Amino acid sequence: MSAETLASVNEALFDRTRGLKTPPALMALSVTAAVLLAVAAWMVFFYAPLEKEMGFVQKIFYFHVPSAWIMLLSAPLMAFGSVAYLIKRQDKYDHLSDAGVELAILFGALVLITGPLWGRKAWGVYWVWDVRLTSTLVMVLTLVACKIVRGYAGPNAKQIAAGLALLAVLNATFVYFSVDLWKGTHPPKLIQTLEPQMKQTFWLSVLAFHLAWGAMLWARLRMGKLRSALDRLHMQATEAGLDD
Repeated sequence: MSAETLASVNEALFDRTRGLKTPPALMALSVTAAVLLAVAAWMVFFYAPLEKEMGFVQKIFYFHVPSAWIMLLSAPLMAFGSVAYLIKRQDKYDHLSDAGVELAILFGALVLITGPLWGRKAWGVYWVWDVRLTSTLVMVLTLVACKIVRGYAGPNAKQIAAGLALLAVLNATFVYFSVDLWKGTHPPKLIQTLEPQMKQTFWLSVLAFHLAWGAMLWARLRMGKLRSALDRLHMQATEAGLDD
């Protein structure tokens, strides 16, 4: 394939003539996030002191809380992407909503895994039907439904998925305020009570998790664009009679 032909294909697929190369900034962000995650893990296990009541299990806090924050941080992405897609029907907004859904599922799963491990030590059982725990579970299951619908609901799959994503966004708001509205078994906000070394470890973990989230979001948006490009290529091949 000649350089001119390759350039025209790139332009048709990616709306530009230089293809879809990985930006150096994305590489730098990914490396930075990986390094900070490693440093944060070291600080969690070797720098932060043991909490008097919970002991070693308290260290789950440094992973559980950042995961919960990022799960909720993904909600505005889903909201904006879903509403914009329902109005404008542009793939870039669908990519944003889908990326937010997938990241919320990932970090929501971390919340639902680490939370019961904490609860086993604090409450004596892995799970209680607390308002925040239950609403978080419902939110994650709703997001999983978004992905299932997207794969099996046919021509209107994206619209239905966007509607479910908006439902999950409403649930995310409920999750955030549930501790303040209902005094359940879930512990209140404890950050201000941490010792200095614990605070340093916690905030570094928060930073590392957020940078990792940003890198994954960026990469996932690029993947969505590549998927759309491949769909356009398949359509062009079909129109040219090359699909056999």
